[in-house]
Amino acid sequence: MFHVNLLLVFLSGLLPKILGSAADDLISIENEFWEWRLDDSPEFATLTGDFRHNDRLRQFGVDLFKPRNDKVEGFLKRVNAIDANDFNQKQLADYLIFKDSLQTYVDGYKWRLHNTLNPVNFLEGLTANPDHFVNTTPFVSRGDFENFIERLQNIPKQFSQYKDLMREAIKQGNTNNNVSMNAVPGQIDERLVDDVTKSIYYTPFITFLDESSVPDNVKTGIRGRAQTAITGIMEAYRDMKSFIQKDYMPNARTTWGVDGWKDGKGDYEACLKWHLSLDMSPKQVHDKGLQEVERIGKSMNETMKAIGFSGSIPEFFKMIRDEPKFHIHSAEVLLRKYEDIIYNQAFPKLDQLFKDIPNLPLAIQMMPYDGAGGEYLSGTADGSRPGVFYVNLRRPEDTATIDMMSLALHETVPGHHLQSIYALSASLPNYRKFQEDSNYYQPPLKFPFYTAYLEGWGLYAEYLGEELGLYDNDYILMGRYGSEMFRACRLVVDTGLHYFNWTRDQAVDYMLERTASSRTDLEHEVDRYMTWPGQACAYKIGELKIKELRERARQAFGSSFDVKEFHSIVLENGPVPLHVLEMLIDNWIKNESG
Repeated sequence: MFHVNLLLVFLSGLLPKILGSAADDLISIENEFWEWRLDDSPEFATLTGDFRHNDRLRQFGVDLFKPRNDKVEGFLKRVNAIDANDFNQKQLADYLIFKDSLQTYVDGYKWRLHNTLNPVNFLEGLTANPDHFVNTTPFVSRGDFENFIERLQNIPKQFSQYKDLMREAIKQGNTNNNVSMNAVPGQIDERLVDDVTKSIYYTPFITFLDESSVPDNVKTGIRGRAQTAITGIMEAYRDMKSFIQKDYMPNARTTWGVDGWKDGKGDYEACLKWHLSLDMSPKQVHDKGLQEVERIGKSMNETMKAIGFSGSIPEFFKMIRDEPKFHIHSAEVLLRKYEDIIYNQAFPKLDQLFKDIPNLPLAIQMMPYDGAGGEYLSGTADGSRPGVFYVNLRRPEDTATIDMMSLALHETVPGHHLQSIYALSASLPNYRKFQEDSNYYQPPLKFPFYTAYLEGWGLYAEYLGEELGLYDNDYILMGRYGSEMFRACRLVVDTGLHYFNWTRDQAVDYMLERTASSRTDLEHEVDRYMTWPGQACAYKIGELKIKELRERARQAFGSSFDVKEFHSIVLENGPVPLHVLEMLIDNWIKNESG
C-alpha cells in the first residue's frame, strides 16, 4: 500500500514559461494557489521540502471550512475565465487537471459536516504514527530545532481543535463506528511516557542536536524547552484518550457504513468519485468487483490444478500459512530476500517495458511502527534522500514467501518507486508534483491526489511481473493472484458496507471465503474500509482503466504499438484523474497511430 504512501517531494526550479497570455495567467494562478496551499498546510509544506512554515501546524475548525472554500472558489473562478482554446496538449492537460483539483474541493464542501469532522482514527495521525511527523522534519540548524519546539508547543492546541470537530460530529450524528476508534486509546498509551526524554518527540534533541553546529551553551536551553513542550503533549494525549472513551465512543455511529449518516449514501457516492476520478455508481463498482472475483477465481483454480492441489482457494492458502517452508522467521533474512527480489530480479528487467528510467535511489528499511505489510515513501528529486520501501518485520514468520514478489513490485519497481521518480523528474507545476498523500479521513472535502491513478498503477505493476517473467513458479503466481483477488473483493465489500447495508461479519466472511488472509487480518482490513470509505476501491478500478487504455492503444497501433511509449505517457504526466489519462492516451493514438 502506498499509503503513507506516493508522496512527491520538493524539486527546485521554475516551470519553463509558456508563451501566451492565457498560459501565463494559468501559471500565475497555479503559483499563487501553491503558495496559499503551503501557508494553509504547514506540515504538507515541510514534506515538499519548503521549510518556511516549519514553526506552525495546520489549523482546524468548523469555522474554517467556509473561508477555505471561498478561497478555492476564487481560484476556480479565475481558472474558468481563462480561454483554453489555443492551448497545446500539454497546456490543456495541465489546465484540466488544475480545474479538476479545484472543482473537486469545491464539490466536497457540501460534505463538510461528514468525514472531515472525524480527524482521529486507528490508521493515521499523531495518535497512530507520530514517527512520520518527526522523521520528515529537518534537524540541522538551530532554527530547525527552534521551529520544531514551536510545533511541539502547538500540538495540544491542534488536539483541542480535533476534539471540537469531533464534538460537532456527535452533534450532527456523523461519527465513526467504534471499530475505527477501539485501538486509539491503546495507541495513545504507547505514546505516553513518564520520562519525556524517552518520547519519540524528543529523539531529535539527542543525536541530531549533538551532531549539529548549535553552540553547547544553547543546547541545554533547547532541550529544556523541548521537555516542557513534550510534557504538555503527554497531557494532551491523556485528555484526548479520556474524550474518546467517555464522550466520543458512546456516541459512535451504530451502522457499519456511512450510509447511516444523514445523506450518507450521497456522501459515499462523493467519496467514490473523489478516489476513482470517474463517474461510477456504487452498483457499477460492486458489479465490477463480482466480475473480477469470478475471473480471478478461475485463474487461481487453474493454477492450483497445475500445482496438484485439489482443495478450495481458502484451503490452499491455509496450507501456505501452515507449511514452514513458505515462511522465514528471521527479520534480517526476510529483508535480504526483499533486496534480492528488487535489486537482482526486478531492476535488471525494467528496460524491457520502460525507457529513459530516471536514476534516483531506492532504500529498503524496516518499518518503524506496526503498520501494513509494506509502504513506500518517495524520496527527493536530487537523490539526496532515497525513496524508501518500508517493510513490516515485526512478525516475519507471518509473511508468506509467495506474497513477497507482488508486494515488492507494487511498492518499488515497476510500482510506486518507478511511478514516483518519473514524476519527480518530469517538468510539472508544483501542485501536480507534490501530492498530500495523507489525511485519508478528509475526502471528499480535500484536494485530490488521484488515488485510482496512484494505486491503480501499483496493482498494474504487479500484473507487469507476469510479462517480465518474475513469477517463476506457480506458488509465487498464486501469491500474485491472491493479491489481485484481495483488491477485487474490496470493490464488493467496500460498496457493500457503505451502500448496501452489509454488516462487518458479512464483509469479513465474504473475503475469508475468497482470499489468503486470516480472519484476524480481514477484520483489521474491513475496519479500514469502514474508516476510509471508497479508498479501497481505487486499486482495482485504476488498474482496469490502465489496462483498458493499453489495449485500446495496442489495437490502434497494431504491430507498431510501443509499450515503452505507452508507459512513458502514463508516468511522465504524474498523478492525473483517470478521465484526463484517457484523454492523454487518446490524443497520443490520434496523433501517432496514422
